[in-house]
This record gives sequence, structure tokens and C-alpha cells, in this order.
Amino acid sequence: MGIFDRFRHKPHESTGQDPAQRAALAHDEAADAYSSDIERKRETEQRVAQEEADRRAAENMTSEGDPWG
Repeated sequence: MGIFDRFRHKPHESTGQDPAQRAALAHDEAADAYSSDIERKRETEQRVAQEEADRRAAENMTSEGDPWG
């Protein structure tokens, strides 16, 4: 049942599965939709962005460790 079906007051379509089976299927589909490759790519992008920010901060430091401004 989609969110808009609720506005149209349509009844939920029964698939013959019990709620536990539907929940397990939804969990499996969600896990498949967000793979570990995507997670690794996101972590790599965050690490690269942090390294770039650290590099820029180091360029803007004086010998005393104070930022230029």
C-alpha cells in the first residue's frame, strides 16, 4: 500500500503473507538497496574531503599555529 492509497482510502492488498514475512522481505530489500560498495564509497569520499580540509587548514597556519584569518 502506497502513501497515496491512504488518502484515497483504499484497503491494503493482501498477499497471503503474514506480517513477519512481509517485514523480513522489506528488510532484505532495504539491505540490498544499500550495498556495502556504496558505504565504502561514501566513507572514502568523506575521508578525502577531510584530508583536503586538513591540507587547506595546514596551508593557512602560521609558524605559531595560528590561522591567518
